[in-house]
Amino acid sequence: MRTREESLNNFIELVDELISSKYLFANSKVFEVITAINSSKLLSDAFNYFVDGYDFQSALIESFIDEGEQRKFILPVKNTDVLAFTYSLLREVNYKNIQLTDLLDYFDDNKNYDLAYQNFAKIVLVPFKSYVYQIAIQMINSTQSPEEASALGKTVEEEPLEYEEGVKVEQQEKPSSYENALATLVRLLDLDRLAVRDSRLSSSDVQELMYLIDLFEEKIREKDSEKISLIYLAYLYAVRPFKKLKTNIKRITEVLMEEKVI
Repeated sequence: MRTREESLNNFIELVDELISSKYLFANSKVFEVITAINSSKLLSDAFNYFVDGYDFQSALIESFIDEGEQRKFILPVKNTDVLAFTYSLLREVNYKNIQLTDLLDYFDDNKNYDLAYQNFAKIVLVPFKSYVYQIAIQMINSTQSPEEASALGKTVEEEPLEYEEGVKVEQQEKPSSYENALATLVRLLDLDRLAVRDSRLSSSDVQELMYLIDLFEEKIREKDSEKISLIYLAYLYAVRPFKKLKTNIKRITEVLMEEKVI
C-alpha cells in the first residue's frame, strides 16, 4: 500500500505526463490520473469533500461559452472551484460522457488540436495540479498557520499557486497515536476553513465559524481535554446548518471518541 507521500508524488508525476502529452494520447493519461485518485485515500478524501454539492453542470455552461461562431473558455475563479471543476471534467472525459476534442474547440479557434491541447494544459491542468498539491501537503503536514491557510482562499488570479518542479514529498517518521489523531483533527479543521472561506455565507457567519475553528485547533494542540470537549460542543452546534461542515464533524466526533476526549 502506498503512503500518502507516495500517492501524492505518483499523482503529480501522472498529471505532469498528462500536461506534456499530445491530445491523441491524453485519454489514456486521464484514465491513469483518475485511477491514481481513486486508489489514494488522501486524494479521494480531498476530491470527494470539494465536489460534494458542487454544481458541475452549471459550471460547464459558465466556463464553455459560445458567442456566435466564437468559442471561449473561462476558468472558475475560486481555487476550490478549479479543483472541483477540473476533477469533474477529467472524470467525465474518462467515462466518455464528454469528448476531449469537443472541449479543445474552445481553446483554439482554428481547431489546431495540438495547440488547443497545449492551451488546455496550461490554462486548466497546471493550476489544478498546483492547487491539489497544496491541499495534499496541507493535509499531510497539518501544521500551517491561519495566515498560510488564508492564502489558499485567494483566487488563482490574485495569487497563483506554485509547485516547484521535481520536488518530492519526503516520508516522515511514524507519529504516535495522539500525533496521528492531532494530524487528522487539524486536517479536518483545515478543510472546514477552506470550505468556509469559499462559501456564500454572510460575513458574520464566516467570522464566527473561523473563530471557532481557530479556537478548536488551539485547544486540540494544547491537549486540554476539558476545553476541547467544551469547544467541540460549541462547534457541533454552530455547524448544524452547513452540509459540508456536518460531514466533517462526524469524523471529528469519531476521532475525539477514539482518544476518549468526549
